[in-house]
Amino acid sequence: MDLQKKLDEHRQSFKTRLVESLAAKHSISCNEVMEQLGDSVDNLVDSRYAPVKQVVKTICAVPKPVLLNIMRDRLREDTCKICLTNEANIRAVDEKYGDSISIFEISENNPAGALYHILFQGAPDEDKKMPLTAIIHNCDVKRVWAGKSVDSSVYVSQIKKALR
Repeated sequence: MDLQKKLDEHRQSFKTRLVESLAAKHSISCNEVMEQLGDSVDNLVDSRYAPVKQVVKTICAVPKPVLLNIMRDRLREDTCKICLTNEANIRAVDEKYGDSISIFEISENNPAGALYHILFQGAPDEDKKMPLTAIIHNCDVKRVWAGKSVDSSVYVSQIKKALR
């Protein structure tokens, strides 16, 4: 699954829903919405997706496998026990692979944390919970996990596949 393609599809879907909502609210067609409000719609969509677009661009530019970890902010009062448990597994992978991989951590509170919703569409049927982790290589999302701690050996297996 191509990460850039997933972002583009999500962005287009959001724009379509926004235009349809505005059309229904103002009792006009979608084409009329775009004629009258097209620049405003485009600016809103661009500003909403700018942080995610930048993160995706950065991840896709990394030539080595990326272990992405979208988690609850550590400073929140309602800490995520699964996030904290999974951190140890990610650290073990980092110790094993070091400079052979790149680890990206994003807080769900960060605007780029919206990447969670883009990636979750392709994830298995777990409940939407934190953390969301993924192995990405050359902009190709190899595997996504959500709402659970993943043993470091599972991450290692996916990274080995990506390095082949």
